[in-house]
Order: sequence, then C-alpha cells, then structure tokens
Amino acid sequence: MRKNYADLNVLIVDDDEFQVEFVSDLLRELGISNITTADGGKKGLAAFDRALVKPDVLLCDIQMPDIDGFEFMNAMGERKFTGGVILMSGQGSRVLHSASLVAQLSRQNFLGNIAKPVSKEDLKEKIQQVLG
Repeated sequence: MRKNYADLNVLIVDDDEFQVEFVSDLLRELGISNITTADGGKKGLAAFDRALVKPDVLLCDIQMPDIDGFEFMNAMGERKFTGGVILMSGQGSRVLHSASLVAQLSRQNFLGNIAKPVSKEDLKEKIQQVLG
C-alpha cells in the first residue's frame, strides 16, 4: 500500500529548539502530522527505541553536543532502521557530504542532505522519495 504525506511518521532529532519547531511547521504544511521530536541524539535514540510505530522518515541534525549525527547514523544502522534518512546542517557542504557518506556506509536509506535554514521545497523533494 502506497502512503501519502498524511500517513507518514517523522522523527526530528535536533538540539536546537527553534529548528525543531520550524521543521515541524514545514512538515505540517506538507500535511504531515505524525511528528515526534527529540532534543539531541540521546533523546532521539530513546524516542526511536520506545516508538511503537517506527518512523518512515528521520530528520537528523549533524552537529549536536551529546551524540552527533554521525554517531546517530551508526546507532540507526545497528537498529536496522529501514526508513528514509535526511541529514540537516548549517555547517556547509563539506560536512553534509561527509555525513551522507556515513549514512550510506551505515546502510541507511539515505534521502539526501538539507542545508539550514531548511526550505519546504527541499523537504518535499526528499520526502517524496519515500512515497515513490
């Protein structure tokens, strides 16, 4: 059964509260309402582990103080996460490129990078890949 935006479950992992709210608002504008947020990597792993329905899409910041995006991707690989992964960063293209390699090496379904500030068009383009 093919899903649409309204059916998707999304987990946002970012230590910046403003970014979490901003990205959540963009997702709601796309029609996605099943949104779980986590303030940083450790809370993101805990939210993933306790979720009864695993996310279809994971939006993860790369620069976080407790567990960075690289470590988070490795942990998702260990958990055999099969949903789509979108990495977010305000750190520039080099960091985003490195993170995309890590995501691919950890056997993630890598949907792409989004530079901050995140745009609705970028989000829509990346998430569309999950919907087919």
